[in-house]
Amino acid sequence: MSDKNLIFYSIETDFISIACKLIEKMYSIREKVLFLCDNEDEISFYNSKLWTFSRLGFIPSGNKKSLPIEDANFCQTWFSTDIVFYNSPTCLLHNGLDISDLNGMEKFNKVIDIFPKDSIESAKNRFERYKTLGFSNYKLWIQRNNNWISGEF
Repeated sequence: MSDKNLIFYSIETDFISIACKLIEKMYSIREKVLFLCDNEDEISFYNSKLWTFSRLGFIPSGNKKSLPIEDANFCQTWFSTDIVFYNSPTCLLHNGLDISDLNGMEKFNKVIDIFPKDSIESAKNRFERYKTLGFSNYKLWIQRNNNWISGEF
C-alpha cells in the first residue's frame, strides 16, 4: 500500500495563484486532481482562473456544467462541490473546507489543504480527522513574507 500524504499550506497571499501553481505541478507529474469547492460560484470562478493562469501551458479541466460526465476522464482537474471520481483523481485540493462527509477520501493518495494563516486551529482539526482515514504522512508549509517555512501542528 502506498503512503497517503497530507500537505497543508498556511497562506498570507491569494489562494487561487497558489492553487493554480500546485495544479500545474500535479499536471507535470501526471497526477489528476479533484478541486473541491464550497459552491457553484466557486467552481465557475476557480475554473476560469485555471484556464487563464498560464500562457505557456494548458491544463485540461472541467466540471459537470462545462462537460458531460463521460468526458471527465480527459480532464486533469475536475471541479466539484462533492467528492466525486469522474476524472479518476488521486489528489484532492481545497481551500480549507471543513468536509463533513469524508466518504471516499480514503481513495486519494494525497490531500492538499490550503488555508488562511488565521485558521490554523481548524486546519489542525482537519488534520486529525484525515489521520483516521490512513493518511500517514503530512507536511505543513507556512507562508511568511513570500517565503515558505516548514511547520508542525
